[in-house]
Amino acid sequence: MMIGKKVIDTKPITISEAKEILMKKVEEKADENNEVDGRQFTYEQNLTIDYVSKFALLDADDARELVTKLEEYLTEAQAVKVVDLMPEDLDDLRLIFAKEPTQVSKEEMEQIL
Repeated sequence: MMIGKKVIDTKPITISEAKEILMKKVEEKADENNEVDGRQFTYEQNLTIDYVSKFALLDADDARELVTKLEEYLTEAQAVKVVDLMPEDLDDLRLIFAKEPTQVSKEEMEQIL
């Protein structure tokens, strides 16, 4: 249990949006010694920065725009998953929805692709 901290709100974001947020923080606060507020980045922070740098396929604006378009067919969380993974064919897209309680029709999947 964490004392003094509680989650107020949650919202799914794409890896591209997470990268944009993290890079802004790094640019704002990091000095030439790779330190933020006099302390070096933690191991977890460095891993996260490395991960989003490798796996962000779009820039944040394009990712937001694509999520908005996909929300016509999907929930926000599903749209974020699709944008993060960028499936190339129906088989890849089916894997994303395999454990979803609602099924997406083949026609909708083709439109999503």
